[in-house]
Amino acid sequence: MLIIHVSTGPSLFPRASAAGTGPPGPGQEETPVNLGIVTSQNTPAPNTAAEPHDASEQTRIRMEKRAKLIERGIEAYPVGVERTHSLTEIREKYAHLEADETTGDTVGVTGRIVFIRNTGKLCFATLQEGGPDGKAVRLQIMLSLANIGEEALADWKSLVDLGDHVFIKGEVISSRRGELSVMADSWSMASKALRPLPVLHAELNEETRVRQRYVDLIVRDEAREMVYTRAAITRSIRETLHRQGYVEVETPMLQLVHGGATARPFETHMNAFECSQQ
Repeated sequence: MLIIHVSTGPSLFPRASAAGTGPPGPGQEETPVNLGIVTSQNTPAPNTAAEPHDASEQTRIRMEKRAKLIERGIEAYPVGVERTHSLTEIREKYAHLEADETTGDTVGVTGRIVFIRNTGKLCFATLQEGGPDGKAVRLQIMLSLANIGEEALADWKSLVDLGDHVFIKGEVISSRRGELSVMADSWSMASKALRPLPVLHAELNEETRVRQRYVDLIVRDEAREMVYTRAAITRSIRETLHRQGYVEVETPMLQLVHGGATARPFETHMNAFECSQQ
């Protein structure tokens, strides 16, 4: 806090008088000079309104869409959905379908949207879920105006974004180009994503892959396969040693009190916490 007192008595600096710019005459009072110094009295209060740390434009728009869902009484993160098949099961069961073939079977599937294309009366999207060994399993879904209605289609276009988890209920078909798909009769939000995702098959730079690990694991099959491979190696070593009679014991690491069997005690000082340790 800076407080400056400006005296109203005689000053070394001229002050504006009532008659002009010269020194004040007899019977005239001097006017305090406004030096333009910021003080606690003329400083506006800081804006302390709660603001998300990651308040990017896309995040803000997604939060607004989530708010619209809640205002309508729709769960943005429902406890469960009526899923009947996984994407892997659909792929295996209906792999024999020819182009432009229908089945008459109604299924309920869920997945994360990794591709979306909204056109006039027909919208396309690709759902993704984790498959064996980290390889992603994807399935195309189609939403037509004739099947789900104008209101549901408009809600899809205005409320659904890349990265959302959605629930689709509809018939298993094969598109005219021979792509296995689910023609939706209805849809609902399974989990609204607030952080934007890159476009599918987009190259991620090294910094993004390290700082946003979740993005790397969602987008790249290679990153997921590496995680699965590492887990398999660790599990194999653990099971092999267990069969040979070894016992796994966890030892403390990164403890505050350093020591060892033959190490001499020493003292160190942590500047960050302003404390000494021994």
